[in-house]
Amino acid sequence: MVARRSQKPRDPARRQRILEAARRHFTQHGFKGTNLDAVAAEAGCAKGALYLEFADKESLLREVVEQSFAAIGARYAEEVMSIESPLERLVATLRFAYRQLLADPMFGKLLREDPDLRALGLTSDSQKVEEGKAQLAMIRGWVDEGIARGEIRADIDRDAVPIVIGVLRFAPQHLGMIAELGLFSTERALDAIVDVFRAGLSAPKSPPPVKPTPPRRSRR
Repeated sequence: MVARRSQKPRDPARRQRILEAARRHFTQHGFKGTNLDAVAAEAGCAKGALYLEFADKESLLREVVEQSFAAIGARYAEEVMSIESPLERLVATLRFAYRQLLADPMFGKLLREDPDLRALGLTSDSQKVEEGKAQLAMIRGWVDEGIARGEIRADIDRDAVPIVIGVLRFAPQHLGMIAELGLFSTERALDAIVDVFRAGLSAPKSPPPVKPTPPRRSRR
């Protein structure tokens, strides 16, 4: 009987090191420009060890994207969903998108639906449609809640609010030239966009009650 050769136990941290290295390479070079030899070298493992964890570059990218979405979703739930005020929840949604775009280039790629990601079919069209419908319904629900609480204008187009947020969240990608020329800082521009967005949603404040003027005493 031939004795079976025992396999070397896998490094439990290796998979995460590979994912972190791959994330940096995908962000910097895109899908096509990422070289698995370079990823393995940065992760401190042989290319063969990388293939023990991931069958190919496509499966590696899928897990990087899924991990990114999971981390973003957890931060969003903690930082935004817990806010009591529906108006401030909507404003925080926009601020959250801006923070992620500035701090995490991979998040920008996901928001732009990088052609490489679309080509891989990371999510089905039907899944995207259902997720989109759920997000629209959630935002509209927040608008209704804000109107009921007197925080949001009653005459607002509730169906347009999630569309406006969807458009405004891409603002950082259009401010590059302005920032490069030193005309206006990106942070200041984004703060202004958020302030205008809040002002456009906010219900007008009721004027303070007018105190009655005491009657004037007649002089004799």
